[in-house]
Amino acid sequence: MNILLFGMPDVGNGYPTQMLTTPNLGLSSLAANLDKRHRVRIADLVLKRNGVKGAIQEALDEAEPSLVGLSAMTFQYKTALKVAAYIKGQNPGIKIALGGYHATLMYEEIAGSPDGAYFDFLFRGEGDLSFNEAVNALEEGTDLKEVDGLTFKKNGKFIHNRPRELEDLDRIKLPDRNVRLWDDFTLLNVPWDLVEYSRGCLMSCNFCNIRNMYGRSFRTYKMERVIKDIERAKQKGTKMLFFVDDNITIDVEQFENLCDEICINGHNDLIYGVQASSTGIASSESLVKKMAAAGFKYVFLGIESPSKKSLAELNKGDILDKSKRAVKYLKDNGFLVAGGYIIGTPEDNYEDIEETYRFAKSLKTDFSAVQILIPYPKTKIREKLMENGLVVNPDDYEMYDGGHPIIRTKFLDEKQLFSARYRYANKYLSVRVFDVFKALWKFKKQSFPFIKGALKLVPSALNSMIFGWTRRLFSSEKKKFDRYVQRVINLNKFDIE
Repeated sequence: MNILLFGMPDVGNGYPTQMLTTPNLGLSSLAANLDKRHRVRIADLVLKRNGVKGAIQEALDEAEPSLVGLSAMTFQYKTALKVAAYIKGQNPGIKIALGGYHATLMYEEIAGSPDGAYFDFLFRGEGDLSFNEAVNALEEGTDLKEVDGLTFKKNGKFIHNRPRELEDLDRIKLPDRNVRLWDDFTLLNVPWDLVEYSRGCLMSCNFCNIRNMYGRSFRTYKMERVIKDIERAKQKGTKMLFFVDDNITIDVEQFENLCDEICINGHNDLIYGVQASSTGIASSESLVKKMAAAGFKYVFLGIESPSKKSLAELNKGDILDKSKRAVKYLKDNGFLVAGGYIIGTPEDNYEDIEETYRFAKSLKTDFSAVQILIPYPKTKIREKLMENGLVVNPDDYEMYDGGHPIIRTKFLDEKQLFSARYRYANKYLSVRVFDVFKALWKFKKQSFPFIKGALKLVPSALNSMIFGWTRRLFSSEKKKFDRYVQRVINLNKFDIE
């Protein structure tokens, strides 16, 4: 069977699209775990943001698929729906499957709405193996009801099969990156890719839907499998790898072992990045030193808030001192550190939000990412916000990207919250070009390719700055804010309807 897998072009607000393009690792895993008799291609539309419709048609013409798979997060769902509608319009005989977090969480709602007309299959939970089972059943004409975790359409009605148990990670084959139609994923024009060591998290954050995907669990791949994956990516010319694990620091000892194995196998010549919890990093300076030796240079740290009441609302516990210690450990060992923050918890007022930005600046991390709280479907925080009437946009999921005003607090409406994010970001977190190069210099001997890539962006950056300075000089604050709003709105507007 000919199969085509699409990754969506949508990116989160604040995502520097000129600086990096990120592959969909899940699609590479789906492709690798298909039986060899099937012909599969991956079309990651994030590389074709300026011409999505043409890219879809190009992929369809090349792959000639009988089955198309779409992967979408919640804020990408509306685009996935448009892609599905376009494909059905071109060829109604093509079967379309939707997978990922949104399909897992909202399969009943999708199946029971007009949206269901565009999908033939919904995959719930991990699809690495269930997708292959469904493809084989389709080709062989066997009963799809035997595929756990599958929702499928029969005689115009959806049937929901049994939930699927968590997969034995030992059964999942290495990702296949060779079937990508387009493969020029870069960070500052340097080739990069994604790898995975573990799945799941044992923490109880109420704003996260990871537990809705994996339950309260934490599983790791065998060490030799991860090393082999790194080796394969390296052979393709990758210079940087980012670990996409939900919380890799759950087992500090195992993470230290991974760092040791990277060194033993001579793969510490790459640059590695990772997202991590403050609690995990703060628990062991020894871990941070081993990470540095293995080539880890970048850490996105989940700091969330300096406010104890906000941390309590998010069910994070009192991690303020741990966040400070984690940043210190990382900076002392030469890491490039990005801090992640959330504003918009129910009790937030202007003072609380300004304090978040002031705290972010005081930590002196290299970058800070502050997003408005997202009430993801099926999360505990959404239930609480809905009960209190604080979700002003419960259904338009394309706005669930961390930038749009979709909630309010008890003291600020959604417009005031949005305005506060804009105002305090400009006041406390404006990034200068010099700061970027200073941060990249932390990559030390590997810094040159990244700095060289950054230099290519200087002409356009200078042009934007000069134009921006001129515009700001003659613009009112209202006009400046209106332009900011328009940038947020236009970030994920594509030529497919």
